Amino acid sequence: MKKKIIIIVGPTASGKTELSIKLAKAFNGEIINADSTQIFEGTDIATNKITKKEMLGIQHHLLSIKKIYESYSVANFQKDSRLIIDQIWNRNKVPIVVGGTGLYISALLLKYSFTPYKHNMDFVDEYNHLNSKEIWNILNKKDSESAQKIHFNNRYRILRALEIIKTSGQKKSKIIEHDKQFYYNEDEFIIIGLKPNRNQLYERINARVLSLVENGLFEEIKTAYYNCQKRITQALQCIGGKEIIMYENKEISYDKCVDLMQKNNRHYARRQFTWFKNQLKTSIWFNYDFKNFQDTCKEIEEFLKTYISTKTI
Repeated sequence: MKKKIIIIVGPTASGKTELSIKLAKAFNGEIINADSTQIFEGTDIATNKITKKEMLGIQHHLLSIKKIYESYSVANFQKDSRLIIDQIWNRNKVPIVVGGTGLYISALLLKYSFTPYKHNMDFVDEYNHLNSKEIWNILNKKDSESAQKIHFNNRYRILRALEIIKTSGQKKSKIIEHDKQFYYNEDEFIIIGLKPNRNQLYERINARVLSLVENGLFEEIKTAYYNCQKRITQALQCIGGKEIIMYENKEISYDKCVDLMQKNNRHYARRQFTWFKNQLKTSIWFNYDFKNFQDTCKEIEEFLKTYISTKTI
């Protein structure tokens, strides 16, 4: 059997999960999660994690493999996903990598190399008295290149960059060396990009947030926050994480919290698409509106049938 990897990328709420199940059924595939927030257990509602029923018997990998208070790096994903791909190939099946975390996809496909460092939660506690923007300003002074690539509300990534400086003596921007060559042969993988109608996507994101709230999002985040001893862990960098914690700390109203969750997720979707478009230039993009999404799924399936049957290693 020819070795192939199907990779599905796109913004949040674009239908990646639904498409992945259809393709796994069509091509005898197993699915590898490439969403950084779905690595953790305890935030299933917030991350809109696929259920056992929705999996339809398809084997899924790298879902809920870490406790909510633990950490998981891009380097971890690179190592784990490459090992799983080899195992899937050995079973004569097709790996289907699905997710919206761009760095995970890049680390899988490209020759990134990482300098390891030990994560220290005591280091995180040193900054508990500062808000995220204040910590971002500290990083900007020490490593402006890294700071400019991190949103000032992404507390976890800011702290991680500062910790790398403290433990390694090097800037995070210099730790990751990016070799432009692919780790895999270019005919071993194909990247399918989903580009839905933007207005429909934003409406879908707004509706999803309301649905998650109805299904217990506030309670889940509150429980996770206290289980992490009121630390903003990596797992809480998810839908509603920082906003609901702000609400619990009486910093914003309930209505403001819901509005911010919708707004921040729309902005996140826009950043995701921009990142994928600029960084994964070999992607093949499919434009659609959600009224004809099933037709688009079928179009992608037929396209991949042709690709897999004509491309050889």
